[in-house]
Amino acid sequence: MSILTTGHEKDRFTVMLACLRDGTKLPPYVVFKRKTLPKKVNFPKGVIVRCQEKGWMDEGLVQDWLRTVWSKVGGLTREKSMLVWDSFSAHLSKPIRNALKSLNAEPVVIPRGMTSMLQPLDVAINKPFKDRMRKKWQDWMLADQHAFTPSGHIRKMELDQICQWIV
Repeated sequence: MSILTTGHEKDRFTVMLACLRDGTKLPPYVVFKRKTLPKKVNFPKGVIVRCQEKGWMDEGLVQDWLRTVWSKVGGLTREKSMLVWDSFSAHLSKPIRNALKSLNAEPVVIPRGMTSMLQPLDVAINKPFKDRMRKKWQDWMLADQHAFTPSGHIRKMELDQICQWIV
């Protein structure tokens, strides 16, 4: 039995989810595996979209996330805040620590290997989110309404559709 696919299963993206202690969700920050974003795509409101060659967060994108998302926390008064995140190397760099200091934010780093025990949002939010995204992709793949490439593969999903699912 053969199954038609998009041929782009290794295309990836990263979604950074964050919330405040009162449960307020911060805008999802999506990083697509691309060199540039298409110019004529209308991404939905409520999502911040960036690109990076491998589809991963890196130090520059962490700085951008701090500027575009976290800097809104605490308002103009820059109330003291605490940011809990894992021990990803970009979270630990001096420029990121300096950026947090300028935002009056105190970083709390979860030790490597302890995320599932000390960061309940990884289990309660991120895992169900990934499961739902995977289900939406499977449903889309099984739907019988696809455009095809000249070589017979299903055309890959549009970036704005992925962002719509994320929102």
